[in-house]
Formats: sequence, structure tokens, C-alpha cells
Amino acid sequence: MKNRIRTFQVWFWLCIAVLVCPDVFGLSLTYEVQKGDTLWSISQAFQMSVQEIKRINRLSSNRVYPGQVLRLGTAEVEEIPAENGPYYWAKPKVDAQQSRNYTESSNSTPLEDYRQAQALLQLFEAEIEKNQTRYGGKLPLKGWKIAIDPGHGGIDPGAIVANSDGLSCSVYVVEDEYVYDISLRVYERLRLYGAEVVLTVVSPNHLIRENIKASVTFVHEQNEVYNNEAYNRKNASSVRPQSANLSQRVHIANRFFKGGRKGKTLFVSIHADNSPGRPKGPLSIYLKRRGKVDRDSKKFAQVMQKALDSPDLPAQLQGRSLWVLRNNQAQAEILVETHNVHDKNDAYRIRFHKNRKEAAERIVQGILDYAGR
Repeated sequence: MKNRIRTFQVWFWLCIAVLVCPDVFGLSLTYEVQKGDTLWSISQAFQMSVQEIKRINRLSSNRVYPGQVLRLGTAEVEEIPAENGPYYWAKPKVDAQQSRNYTESSNSTPLEDYRQAQALLQLFEAEIEKNQTRYGGKLPLKGWKIAIDPGHGGIDPGAIVANSDGLSCSVYVVEDEYVYDISLRVYERLRLYGAEVVLTVVSPNHLIRENIKASVTFVHEQNEVYNNEAYNRKNASSVRPQSANLSQRVHIANRFFKGGRKGKTLFVSIHADNSPGRPKGPLSIYLKRRGKVDRDSKKFAQVMQKALDSPDLPAQLQGRSLWVLRNNQAQAEILVETHNVHDKNDAYRIRFHKNRKEAAERIVQGILDYAGR
């Protein structure tokens, strides 16, 4: 993420205006009143007094109405440099995953983490919009709505495997942290090509991260949340991503697809497999349930397999009845295993940003190939 981001404003739960300042982003916080809100409930949610909100917005009474936009002051978000970053607001306590069991829980509520994640995504969108001029106005995915589902996250780290830093010292690879980075890279490229994109899972303290040192790995932070404001209003760890609430991923995607053009919706769940029973390299999975094959899903998976394939790492194809592929209203839905981290070399590869960038580019190429059929 570059420090120079042009001023913009987008209405949402957290709508932000970015003020250029070295390593610090000034956020002008606003809130659009929802049905059932009161000035008191809003003040409690944002930890402000009613009088403070009335003063900032020059309100003479306590009455508010749905659709009304309230200013909630400003906040500064510092970009925190780190060898496994950068981060925003807060960074992990350590520079590398310490063990298979090491975790860092969030100090914030799910709703607070959600709001911070939305602010970061708006910063990300501003940078993407600025860079769209590099593509000469060519938008091959305009009109498409694509849901990107970063595997695991929150309480569920996915696979955590031991690896080496090249000097015989152990380091650990946390699946969800690496596939989230790949997902952000896919998101960025799809937006540059004109697609509407939603992430099912979001992080409150980082965007794309780059790492160079072999001894540095991403840390299992349990701060990710589902990209659903209403769901995160419940102040409980149980609403954070985990195997018990996988249906939220499909719910978020299906809600996003509503109102989209028929035949122009896709769902891609991104993971890094930990399977001793298959070779290293990528795997493209389509929906096959009770012996029946979803034809659109299989065709998309076949196109993706070809895009993922390389001479040194052949891509595989498989049909499975996976939860995130069921009841999915996308035209076609697949799950992509970008790596098999059970293999030491494949786990080593995913740790470096240039390889994650390549994996993201292959996924995007598969989407472009399918959309352009």
C-alpha cells in the first residue's frame, strides 16, 4: 500500500476521506443511520456521547432518520512498518509464528474489527481506482460480480505446518494468513479489470503484505471477521470465522449476487491444501454431490485447472461436495487449493510474496478465460 492516496469519499458504515500525510491516514468517519437506530444507540456503538454527536452535526434535537449521514469526527490510522507487514492500527506481538499452537486473539469486538476492516478496504479501493488508468480503460470483467472467499480465518487458522528458513531453523506456515494475502491480490486484479468483487472474510489490520526474510512468517491472529455488519453485532467470539459457521460465506456471496446480471456471477474459495495423499501444486475443485456433477462448476474448474497448470507443478482436478460450494447462487463456483503445504517445498514457496503474486495472477487468468468463453 503506497502512502500517497488521493482524496475520496464513499458512503458506508465507515465512509472515509483520506488526507495525504506521510505514513498516517486521516479518516473522516461518517455513519448512515439505519432503520431502528436512535441517537443513543449510535453513541453507544461508537463510544461517543449523544451531546458530542449533536455538536459535531449541529443537531437541535435527538431525532434521526434512516439514510441520514452523521459525521463522527476524525481518526488517524498509522501505517506500521514490519518485516511481515505493513499493518494498520496494531501489529502482531511477534515477527513470526512461534509454534503450531501460537495464537494472538483480538482485543476488539467483532463489530469494531469489522469497521476497521471496512476502512482498510476503502483505502485499498482508492489505490485500485488510481491504478486503473494503467489498463487503458480496458475492463474485460465489467458487469461481472465475483465473490472471493479467503479460506479459514478468525478462530480457524486452517493448516499450520512446520517449515525451514533455509538455515535449519524451524518456522511455521499458517494457511489462513497466506491465502488471505493471495485473495487480496486476486481482489485487486479483478477490480482493475472492472469486476464488482466482495470478500467473504476481512482483516482489520492489514492489506497486502510482502516479506523477504526467510525467517519471517505471518502470525495466526484471530482478528478476522465475516464481511457482514449485522452478523458481527453479536459481541461473541463464536461469530468469527470457524467451521461451525461456514454457511456465512455462502450467505454473504448470495446476498452480493442479488441484482446482478444473470450468468455473470462467480464464486472462488481460496485455500492451501495440507494433504499427504496428493502431489504438491494446485488443485481445482468443482461441486459433485451425491454422484451428481454441477456442470457449470466443473467447466469453471477445468478452465481454472488449465490456468493454474505449469510444467513443474501440474494442476489437478477433483469433484467434491464442499459446504461452500453447496446452495451457492453463483453461475459457477469452485474451490482452489493454490499449494499443498504438506509438501515442504510447496510450503516454502507460499511464504514469499512473488509466488503468492504469481498464484493470484493464475487464478485471475482462469477467471478471465472462463468469462471470455
